[in-house]
Amino acid sequence: MSYSGKTTPVNYIVMKGVVLKVIIKHRIIGFLFILLLAFNSVSFAGDIVYPWRAAPAFAECGGEFSALYNNITFADIDSVVLTGPYNRVLLMIDSVSVDRFVYDTFTQKDVNNKIWLSVPKSAPEELYDLLIYSNGETHVSRKSVKVVREFKPSHCFIHISDTHVTRAWVGDGDDGYAKELELLDQFVDLANIIAPDFIINTGDVIMHYTRVNADSTGWGGDKLYDADLRPLVEEKYRNYYTGAKGFSGVHGFNAPIFSLPGNHDSYGVSRKDYMAMSSQWNDLCGLRVYGFSYGNTRVLAADDFLGDPVNDIPDASPMSGLQGQVLESFLAENGDGALRIMAQHRPDRIDTTFMDKHRIGILLNGHNHTPFHEYVGATPTLSIRSGTVCRSGEIKNWQENLGFFRIFYIDGSKFTFTEPLRFCENPVDNYRKLKLNLTLEFKNSNDGNVAKNEAVITNRFPVDLPGCKVRFVMKKGEYRVDGGKVNQIIQTKDKTVVDVYTDVKKGSEKTVKIFKL
Repeated sequence: MSYSGKTTPVNYIVMKGVVLKVIIKHRIIGFLFILLLAFNSVSFAGDIVYPWRAAPAFAECGGEFSALYNNITFADIDSVVLTGPYNRVLLMIDSVSVDRFVYDTFTQKDVNNKIWLSVPKSAPEELYDLLIYSNGETHVSRKSVKVVREFKPSHCFIHISDTHVTRAWVGDGDDGYAKELELLDQFVDLANIIAPDFIINTGDVIMHYTRVNADSTGWGGDKLYDADLRPLVEEKYRNYYTGAKGFSGVHGFNAPIFSLPGNHDSYGVSRKDYMAMSSQWNDLCGLRVYGFSYGNTRVLAADDFLGDPVNDIPDASPMSGLQGQVLESFLAENGDGALRIMAQHRPDRIDTTFMDKHRIGILLNGHNHTPFHEYVGATPTLSIRSGTVCRSGEIKNWQENLGFFRIFYIDGSKFTFTEPLRFCENPVDNYRKLKLNLTLEFKNSNDGNVAKNEAVITNRFPVDLPGCKVRFVMKKGEYRVDGGKVNQIIQTKDKTVVDVYTDVKKGSEKTVKIFKL
């Protein structure tokens, strides 16, 4: 769901069979710090379908992207803003199309607005919230737009799977949290040091039931299935995305995370009602089958359980139905690129005909929690799973499957990948005692109150980690950095934010120092 064509201030808007020629006059140049206007209400996403939870967007500085927005009242869009932790960017609205835009060919879910947006060349690299102001309301899509200075031919991503957030619940249904967040929260901190360009979660992001009062192995207790029993399905996805009780969800990552459904990603609906399950994903996560580009890399996200009935016939070719048409349309519009990656949940529903036809280089999957890889088809395609990074209940087998992730390094059409890496020494230990295999510690407070600091990265992994990130938040001023390469500097009213990248060898420490000039 990306836009690669040219924008134009003149656009034809189609509504109820009438063609209206509209001149869009929004012309705003450059990067601006702005004050948000006082609006009557705030809606967290709600009417923004893309970019949103399952499928964020990439945008290059000086480039364009599009947003799918359900403008129920057909009111004017006053402005569109990106907001980050230290800056805000006012986007140029190139044009707005009004029509029926179907974003899921199985459920036929749609919106009535497609907004073409341009990013100022001077916008800092950041993962931003997207805000649409219209008719006295503010619609917010959290952590949904990643602005990059330029797409790097050499880039990396992290693969995780089967987080099963809300499988086990701590506390009562009215005031508790997903136990899986105890591990996910600390993995988020670790992944932010690695600083991948993006992250992919290949399904089973939540659980189709909630287990309360589980025993120490993650079993026993009571299992809740009913739609009206807390936590509600909205709360389950809220735990996954935004976290709870001080624990981070996946929106704690500083890189965009792309999520796709697995066989457990529904709640309170029949698991044989594929329309209901797919619609629930649409309503709470947005896009279900989609493609995205990072530079010359193409990624195809499929759904092998919730919808498109052909996928429910194990002997059929899973991509021979609606999903294959969607993904092929994406490739036709955006080009084949240098490397094509496909992500789906189950490793036993591989459509080798589709893989070979489109020369898919990597097939990411999960479902089985044990890390594994093999080559399939004539291309050949690397079919690979990472294991599960969060507690999933099979605590007795934690040595084989718990706490794992993989890093992939891409260089044009070539790629390498790590062996499964466990992010902490013992993932079944109490979360307060977890010993992470990658840490970042600052000598002084990193809150904008000092003019000198040191950051120490300790890498206990058996692999080198290129491009680890340190964000220094300093008193306002000019600075020199030793031990790393400055990527960007963001100046606020009273702080200077300096982003630094540095390589850290396996089993070693790296110190990065910053001094005020």
